[in-house]
Amino acid sequence: MTSIGAATTQDDAAGGHVCWSYGPAPDAPAGVRRRLGPVLEAWRVEGETAEDVLLVVTELVANVVDHARTPFEITVHREPGVLHVFVRDGCTAPPEPRSRDPHASRGRGLLVVQAVCRDWGYEVHDADDPGKTVHVELAA
Repeated sequence: MTSIGAATTQDDAAGGHVCWSYGPAPDAPAGVRRRLGPVLEAWRVEGETAEDVLLVVTELVANVVDHARTPFEITVHREPGVLHVFVRDGCTAPPEPRSRDPHASRGRGLLVVQAVCRDWGYEVHDADDPGKTVHVELAA
């Protein structure tokens, strides 16, 4: 694992796997998006599908920064026809989609995730390893 600014990285993009760690900085969603774009290109995930993946990842990372406020790890794993994304943070509070308020300027992130992904969920870890992992599955 090597350090890149505030992030660490463990890449095997050629093997279909990347894993990056970040602090909960406000620029983390944009940083993850910038790093993941070229990986998706290398994996030949393009066009609208790539935009969907980047949108979902940005929303999940923004939730960590806004709500969990802990360091986090993002893992993206490619298999034929599917991408698995895992975002692990140090907060045990579950992600909760909010009711859609047409007047709200925020709060629709998980609704977007639900609409775009094949499947999504989360797992809360035990007290010895506190936090949770949100996982999504996207068509690729």
